[in-house]
Amino acid sequence: MTDGGAAKRSGEPREQAEPAARRAWWRRVEGLVALALLAAVAAPFWAGRFLPLLDLPQHLGLASVLLRYRDATARFSTFYDIRAALDPYWGYYAAMRLLGLAFPVETANRLLFTAYAVLVPAGAAYVLRALGRDRRWAVFALPLVFNTNLYWGFATFLLSIPVFLFALGLSIRHLGEGLDRRRELALAAAAALLFLFHGQTYLLLGPCVILLLVMGWRGAAWAARKSLTYLPSLLLFGSWFWRDFVALHPAEVTGHTPEWRSYGSIQGASLGAGLGIRFDPLAEVVTSLPDRLMGAFRDRSEQVILWSAALLFLAALALCRGGAARDGAGAPVGWRDRALRWRGELLALLLFCSYLFGPAQVSGQFYLNQRHLIFAALLAPVLLRAPATGLRRWVLGLAAALSLGASANAAAKVIAFQGQVGPFAELVESMEPGGRALGLVFDTGAGGPIRFWPFLHFACYYQALRGGDVGFSFAGLPSIPVVYRPGQQAPHPYEWRPQDFRWETMGRFYDYFLVRGSPRGDAARLADHAVLVKTAGEWRLWHNPGAITRTDAQPSSSLSPAGLSP
Repeated sequence: MTDGGAAKRSGEPREQAEPAARRAWWRRVEGLVALALLAAVAAPFWAGRFLPLLDLPQHLGLASVLLRYRDATARFSTFYDIRAALDPYWGYYAAMRLLGLAFPVETANRLLFTAYAVLVPAGAAYVLRALGRDRRWAVFALPLVFNTNLYWGFATFLLSIPVFLFALGLSIRHLGEGLDRRRELALAAAAALLFLFHGQTYLLLGPCVILLLVMGWRGAAWAARKSLTYLPSLLLFGSWFWRDFVALHPAEVTGHTPEWRSYGSIQGASLGAGLGIRFDPLAEVVTSLPDRLMGAFRDRSEQVILWSAALLFLAALALCRGGAARDGAGAPVGWRDRALRWRGELLALLLFCSYLFGPAQVSGQFYLNQRHLIFAALLAPVLLRAPATGLRRWVLGLAAALSLGASANAAAKVIAFQGQVGPFAELVESMEPGGRALGLVFDTGAGGPIRFWPFLHFACYYQALRGGDVGFSFAGLPSIPVVYRPGQQAPHPYEWRPQDFRWETMGRFYDYFLVRGSPRGDAARLADHAVLVKTAGEWRLWHNPGAITRTDAQPSSSLSPAGLSP
């Protein structure tokens, strides 16, 4: 069964009951509203200099390594090497490298996040169109731009979300319609790009493609022909998996850090056991669903938006019961016809089940199934099988207004965060470039507008803006294209336990110490060894005039990673 008919392929609802002039007027209004909504959903990323996204400073710092690797002032080539292999995350870092030719690193990142904000609803609309649904129902995707993953700062994963949606929409057409060479090329490129943004998101596309293959089955030859489109991305994935998880042990790889090793490696002998797979209790998975979807604000204001959107969605679902379906005429005659008729709903169910029953952790990498929830939520509008006309247009308008509220709320949080950050930028600008800085963050910022410890990685802004090295770094972790040169990673405490800092074993390697909050342990006695350079709000900057620039020693293997895969 295909979508059938030019009207369906165009994605426009059947509105023959309305005069042509009125339909044209509505299209103009809806087009202007759509532009306003897209501008609004991108605005929070420009509402303040510092975004309250946990892992973002790490990504900005390592993107700066790629942008300014040969800059003698930044001294990145002293500390780091660049991995040339095409691994996941290269999508983000390559895009940052290209944009960095014309823009500062922070602006380049804002542009990418703007693209993320705009392309998430656009991708949702494309999936709806591919399924023969009314693409205007993608208005429900707009508040989901501000999902929990955003405030974890999972930059590469976030950018993989719209790529996944477009790859899924192309797969729906590729496996449900006839041959189209241009579409095949677009799908092959989208699948490869998806891998280059995030390996987990790429793996999630696999079950969706298998489901579509089964529903559209026309024989082994047909399946083999259709599957060839995914071969380039499969080769990329297989090469990365073999190189970084099967063939090599991290301890034997120059530049890989103890943090890399603590994530665990998948050796050939351990593929059947010892992977450290952990599942959250099903009751916890269900009850924590709202927080895992939209639960980053301390005042819980986005929860009001989430539940309001859910009520509007239920109203739309009720109004769609009597509407005309748009995915083919005639009653289904067999199980495959029935499956094709409900393929959108089956895909949404599959993605939701991957959240409910997927592992929370594999081989030390955390927060796995929680990420799948956003994809199920973005596909929920496929349940709305009737066009947004008549009374349903009122629901559409209310959903648009709610989206504006979600954007305004997110922008307000960014603005409020600037007050919590204080004059941090002045402090960083006073630091000499190309040194090594250690963040000792005793106040992670969890008491501000965002719950997810936004100051934890803030020392990486030194690297992003002034070059050099930091204490805890994502460099050397799987998928990160930046690794340490031999002997150049300095010892550091587990970033969640700055009180474990010891001057004798760690302090002498750092030029600067960025301290926030009330220090404890050796951090409270920095005055015995270092000079207080500047105070900026809650921040204190200390300078060590006798720092050793080369470590000649790796940090203790007992150190632990941040606990969340970037």
